[in-house]
Amino acid sequence: MRRKTKAAGVAAFLIIAALSAGIVGCSRTPGREETIARIGDDVITVTEFNDRIAHLPVRYQEVIKKRKKDFLQEIINDTLLYQEAVRNGLDKDEDVQKVIGAATVKILIARYLKDNVDDTIKVTEEDIITEYNANKDAYMMPETLRASHILLPSKERAEGIREELDLGASFDELARAKSIDPTAQTGGDIGYFPKGQLMPEFENACNVLEVGEISGPVKSKLGYHIIMLTDRKEPVLMPIDRVRDKIASDLYRGDRRQKFNLLLKRLNDETEIEINEDILEKAGE
Repeated sequence: MRRKTKAAGVAAFLIIAALSAGIVGCSRTPGREETIARIGDDVITVTEFNDRIAHLPVRYQEVIKKRKKDFLQEIINDTLLYQEAVRNGLDKDEDVQKVIGAATVKILIARYLKDNVDDTIKVTEEDIITEYNANKDAYMMPETLRASHILLPSKERAEGIREELDLGASFDELARAKSIDPTAQTGGDIGYFPKGQLMPEFENACNVLEVGEISGPVKSKLGYHIIMLTDRKEPVLMPIDRVRDKIASDLYRGDRRQKFNLLLKRLNDETEIEINEDILEKAGE
């Protein structure tokens, strides 16, 4: 069973890799090119085969190079299916032509944007450092709190526990013995948490406590909590190495958005565009 699953996985991978490389469209006039395979009137040359591999994501290329025959068979299979589809006249089907036309538009737009927008953007180390220094507030590690709690089913039980604590009872021992929360096994410790992660009632109670201080009963949808704040870490600036990739990505997206908007504005300004509002109103009804 395991061998079949692995084989199926490899086959699926090869199909995906072949599709991403662009399957159909083999040469019919190879000239002096060395031919790897002939499928009817179509041929696959060495150059075409190598190009298909080169256009795969890098992580796939080494795998494909070790399984070239399987990769070639996937190309052959798709070429056979493409030839059969053409023989059945599907290349002239009206619906197919519409889809091809729409896909062509998208492909041309994507290539134009790559050449004229994406490839013109360069985010330098100096850009990253400048952004980091100018907006340090955005790269702060938020304040984190650590707390332990004892969860009780009623206010009366919670008040009783609070009185025991006032008399010197151990918070850890009472949490292990009395809390109905799963954290009872760790003495009620819930670990560190940033603001906004826990229930508002619980966090609000923690916010006004000093480290080591214990709250009165705090009601939540789970019951009544007796909370002890055990640590508080103030906000701290993250090192640039930790946020470098995020800054670079943000700068790239911002620059791309600006260039894209300027491009569209220029094209709109340079092109005469007429919109028939009356017909637009009726369209789609």
